[in-house]
Amino acid sequence: MRRLERGTARPVINSTMQRNYFSFITGHNVSRCIRLVILVLAGILFSCSSAYAQHELKGKIPDLCYDCHKDLKKGLADNYTHFLFKQGKCTSCHNPHVSNVTGLMIDDVNALCLRCHKEINKLIEANIHGALRSAQCTECHNAHSGKNAYLLSVPEKDMCLDCHKDLKKQAAQAYACKPFKEGTCSACHNSHGSVEENLLIDNPVSLCSSCHEPKCKFGEHSITSIVKGSDCTSCHSGHAADKKGLLGPYGHSAFLEKNCSKCHNPISETRKITTKIKSVKLCLSCHSQEDRESPYREDDVHVKDLSNPCALCHDHHGSDMADLTKNETALCLECHETIDRRISVIEKSLKEIDCTPVRDRKCFACHIPMHSDRQFSHRGDGIELCARCHTAQHKVSHPVGADVIDPRSGGAVTCLSCHSMHGAGADFFLTHDRKRTLCIQCHKEKL
Repeated sequence: MRRLERGTARPVINSTMQRNYFSFITGHNVSRCIRLVILVLAGILFSCSSAYAQHELKGKIPDLCYDCHKDLKKGLADNYTHFLFKQGKCTSCHNPHVSNVTGLMIDDVNALCLRCHKEINKLIEANIHGALRSAQCTECHNAHSGKNAYLLSVPEKDMCLDCHKDLKKQAAQAYACKPFKEGTCSACHNSHGSVEENLLIDNPVSLCSSCHEPKCKFGEHSITSIVKGSDCTSCHSGHAADKKGLLGPYGHSAFLEKNCSKCHNPISETRKITTKIKSVKLCLSCHSQEDRESPYREDDVHVKDLSNPCALCHDHHGSDMADLTKNETALCLECHETIDRRISVIEKSLKEIDCTPVRDRKCFACHIPMHSDRQFSHRGDGIELCARCHTAQHKVSHPVGADVIDPRSGGAVTCLSCHSMHGAGADFFLTHDRKRTLCIQCHKEKL
């Protein structure tokens, strides 16, 4: 517009002129903005393509990886290889630059494996193998290749017996189940998890009958039709025994000697099997209360409504346990599942689980339901319970006993005053870190 000289009257601008002016200005700016955006985007794309060209890989994966990891490439010749490794998809599991996980893994090892092996997720929701609960998949399996099936780091039999050492003794017994004798544990057990007890791949009746039909006899009488559907492992060992038919290896003497009439009424093929005396009275007719260190308690919350309380924890014919106890892991955690979850949290947070009964969920090692009047059915008081195993630690422990009072509760200081087997927050199953936090729980006045 023409500049007005001083003293010159300003022209009159009407509304129509204003609209035309601002329309021109706005349209002009929009056009400029559009052109500017296009230029900026073009610059960015050019820069990115240039940067990409400057950082292009020197070779293809996996050959580029094998330039350094030469020994790893030799694994391609092994009998068994992980499919991702065989296909050369290294970056499916590894970050080539940085990671918070050892081995430059893109995620925690177990979480990474379960991304593909989704079928295992469903199994471990029911009963999870202790080895998987407290360890990494790579502690049993090779991640890339190996000479054993399932990429196991050692043969299957050696792998299982390394933890289940008690089964080594059974391997020397006269009679053995074929899969156990051959060391093919996975023929009967799932090594990760299962909906069945003892991680069986199927219920005992179906699993056992898949190899051999039941031929149970009492003398000359067949009782197969009567016991059909019963748990085979309540009489027979799933692994080995010194008696034909895999009876036991432990059991009532009358059963192992086939003296059924000691407890049962006369047995025939057409009649239901019954006992001479009903309920707990049958057991107590031989197992006198006076002979027991911890007598049976009828008012115990676990059994007060059961017709045969003894059968809750004990097998009345054969068992894998010397005291004829059942699998307490499945038995106890069926109700106390919150305890199992709490222990799982401990296993993930602590460096080492140095208490075998807790790690293996062997509840009866510390608890003795129906035979204890102590809190939580413990086998001993808060000191005696731990000192049975931890004899060396007991000699150098913090002062404990009736003369040492816990200011928090007013009671005696015991091992359980500082340690918690099911709710530990620090190493050695301590409730708090021992460097400071644990001590000031009681010694606050010395701060």
